[in-house]
Amino acid sequence: MANPISRKLVPFLSAAAGVFLLLRAVTPAAAGPAECEAIGNAFKAIAAVPAYRQLIDMKNPPMKMEGVVIGETIYMNVDGKWNKVRLKPGGRMGMLDQIMVMSLVSDCKDLRMENLPAGRAKVYEYMMAPPKGMPGVSDKPARHTVWIGTSDGLVHRMVADTMTIELSFDKQVPPIP
Repeated sequence: MANPISRKLVPFLSAAAGVFLLLRAVTPAAAGPAECEAIGNAFKAIAAVPAYRQLIDMKNPPMKMEGVVIGETIYMNVDGKWNKVRLKPGGRMGMLDQIMVMSLVSDCKDLRMENLPAGRAKVYEYMMAPPKGMPGVSDKPARHTVWIGTSDGLVHRMVADTMTIELSFDKQVPPIP
């Protein structure tokens, strides 16, 4: 039986993987339709920003998490306690590259325009097959919806059956030393 901490980390890692997967999952060479290329470009743009915050709301098991990424440092808040993980130089991109190899994004569709607190956003839908063999993650492709800012080209929201992720790109401050 897994300890309580590992039971809590598996959903976090799954949720984080959802964002990390998509940061590099669709490249223009593999995208096909223009919609997939637009989605891929938006997630690649996240990989290029110096910092961002993500709020993750998991449905099963019910859990809310917060993450702050500043350069090669990832701060995670699960159950009100912040943890800090410092990656080696290039670690953030290396992690994304490894996950990307195991995933597949397809059936990209342009749905509509919407207003978000960050401004106007174009809404897309796509199917994503998660990494094979990832603990706590189904291997069946899942439908995702993503909101991409029209002024900055960044992903501001991602919704799937099991989670909602909100991203913000304001100046970020480390939550712990």
